[in-house]
Amino acid sequence: MILYRFDGKTGQHLNAGVQLLQVQAAEYGPQGIRDSHTHPHTQLIYVLSGEGCCQIEDEMVTLAPNDLLLINPHVSHCDLLGTNPSMYALTLDLSCPYFFDAMEQRYVYLKADRLEDLVSVRRYMQNLLHEVKCQPTGFEQMCQRLAEVVVLSLSRQCQPASNTRKSSRECIRVRLYIDRHFTETITLDDLAQYANLNKYYLVHVFNREMGCSPISYLIDRRISASKRLLSSSSLSIRQISQEMGFSSPSYFSQSFRRSTGCSPAEYRRQSQRDKRF
Repeated sequence: MILYRFDGKTGQHLNAGVQLLQVQAAEYGPQGIRDSHTHPHTQLIYVLSGEGCCQIEDEMVTLAPNDLLLINPHVSHCDLLGTNPSMYALTLDLSCPYFFDAMEQRYVYLKADRLEDLVSVRRYMQNLLHEVKCQPTGFEQMCQRLAEVVVLSLSRQCQPASNTRKSSRECIRVRLYIDRHFTETITLDDLAQYANLNKYYLVHVFNREMGCSPISYLIDRRISASKRLLSSSSLSIRQISQEMGFSSPSYFSQSFRRSTGCSPAEYRRQSQRDKRF
């Protein structure tokens, strides 16, 4: 249930890298929408009261009052769920390329006790809530300014160390590129050109930083997304293989079995049985 909401407006901002697209305060119960989705923007969630959770890809993040959750763009997640029995949260949708380029994690979770070092952030979020709720004169500009200050404050806490290796940064860029384009036709040469690295060197540093090759990571992203389609859609195996960017249904089936130990059809049947029970 949305309690208060404000859609941001395009305009001149103090920090051109941060634009507030939307801010809303809402109540979340235990019967929310569980279908996963992605956004092209950064989503910043601040828990006002109650307890709940958020599923981000294959992880479940539990939330409590004053916790803060930042979800990077193009990361698959479900809507918030309240468990106590309702949770109230303030959500900011941000066009925020700074976090998109700089953050290694797909999401950042700051518990309330850690936010003690960022008391100002908590105060800014409460001020944002007041502006959206009361909408005094100039509240649109105030919301934008507060959002910019929140991002700048968090960047000091979350920014990687200044001595981060260039190769590590390039691997993060490649991984984020794959996260956004994994359904498209992507080759190792494409990724190397994007990163401006020799493809053999890219494989070496990606293995070192991520624990797998770029193509293995690409296939894992496709398999993860195909699982959701197999369990929640009526698309055929052939259609799913095409949707996920596989060159053929047989290659999709081989990759899926190698990753999960079962075929796509077997996985679908098991998912359907699990839903019935």
